Amino acid sequence: MEGSTNASSRPRRSRLGMGRMLQSFFPRVVKAEEIPKETFSAAGDAAAPPLGEPSKGPEPPSQFEMFSKEWQQLSQQDNWDGFRIEAQNKVTDHLMASHSLFLGTQLRECGYIYQFGPAFQSRDQRTVLVARAGLDGGVNSRAVQKLGDCWELKGSSNSHLKDPQRNMHEGSLEYTGSEMTMAAKLAFQGAWLMGGAFTQRIAPSLQLGGDLTLIGVNGVTSIGQIGLRWGAGKDIFTAALSRTPDPRLPGTQSHECRLQYVRKISDRLMLGSEFKFSHPDRESGLSLAYEYTFRQARIQGLLDTDGKVSCSVSDFTGFGFSGMIDYARGDYKFGVMMHVLPQQEPGQQPA
Repeated sequence: MEGSTNASSRPRRSRLGMGRMLQSFFPRVVKAEEIPKETFSAAGDAAAPPLGEPSKGPEPPSQFEMFSKEWQQLSQQDNWDGFRIEAQNKVTDHLMASHSLFLGTQLRECGYIYQFGPAFQSRDQRTVLVARAGLDGGVNSRAVQKLGDCWELKGSSNSHLKDPQRNMHEGSLEYTGSEMTMAAKLAFQGAWLMGGAFTQRIAPSLQLGGDLTLIGVNGVTSIGQIGLRWGAGKDIFTAALSRTPDPRLPGTQSHECRLQYVRKISDRLMLGSEFKFSHPDRESGLSLAYEYTFRQARIQGLLDTDGKVSCSVSDFTGFGFSGMIDYARGDYKFGVMMHVLPQQEPGQQPA
């Protein structure tokens, strides 16, 4: 009897899981009587956690490519050289026009870059459209559409009139549930790429996952990764092991291991480090990064064992500074940036 009971419960359990995924396409209407009374307080906002204290509830699971999002925030700095101007013009309540101008930069042979494009966000923040066009012939666009409560459809396109190798088109569909995430991606960049990713939370602080990408080159070439993410309070640790084809030796594989650790010292200060090791090259590297955040400004710094030092200071309402030094190559780059923001409406608080 026990075997028949367990066997009959398995199809029902799978139907329930599929039902939850299908129901996530449609936003759920919460009735007033379903809201706990503890949510409200006499002050109206006393139920919110105090500033500086982490939320007691578990954070939603992360997509595999975002396992190390804290380290990416620290290490992927917005560095530039020369003089840079970032200007924004408010067209409507949901449409913004952006201008970017680089002068005296080494990023282009001509020494300057100008880009213009709109950015649109719907009232319910479920639709985001961004586009950029430059004088060098490059056109970039990106679209994000939320479907229901757990699904997200993304698309991006990069086109260049003078350099066909920079053309790339990509589309993806992501699902984020309460305990797992899934993603599927299809892209074309001179060759077709198809990939998928899956993550599963196995403990409140531990999440495992992996992804696989197939490339239509030399028949079919595969790139695979597995990783984990552990986060408890102010400590975050991530690890990833990847396998990629070695372009120097056709038919062989190269493996790389990356370990990242990020510590949130306070609400403003965050420190992080990364260690990487590749096989069979037996090459290793260590990087250290920090970030200090003000209300309208941010300071970031990065130091690695390759002899590179970089720092970025951004004031979102005024000026910014950037510095990059590569001691191994003898390369020095410094830049200054100025922000031009639209005027605030009367009675509106600054962003």
